[in-house]
Amino acid sequence: MEVHGRQTQNPPVSAAIMKATKHEWVGVCWNSNETDVVNGSVKPSFELLRPWIKNVHINELANDYPWRELFQLLRQSRYERYTLCESQESREPERFLRWYYALWRELNRS
Repeated sequence: MEVHGRQTQNPPVSAAIMKATKHEWVGVCWNSNETDVVNGSVKPSFELLRPWIKNVHINELANDYPWRELFQLLRQSRYERYTLCESQESREPERFLRWYYALWRELNRS
C-alpha cells in the first residue's frame, strides 16, 4: 500500500490500516510526503511505519525534505530494498540520472 492519498498520506492512518491487515506479506511504500515531516523530522512517522516499509518512493531529492535523515533511518533499520525515483522529465535524461545518482549517494552516505 502506498502511503499516498487524501487520508492515507497521514502516517497514523496508514499505520492503523496496516495493524488491521495483520498479514506479513502486506507492506507500505513510503511515499516521501510532506505529511511525514513532524517538526522538521521524519523519524516519528518512520518509526510508526517502520515494521511495514517494503519500498521507498523518492520524489525530488533537491528539495527541503529531510532526505539524509530518511536514508540514515533506512540504514539503521537494515532496509535492503529499492528506492524509486520520480522526477520531472529531463531533456538530458542520461546526464540527469548521473547527477541524481551522485546526489542519492551523497545523501545516503554515513
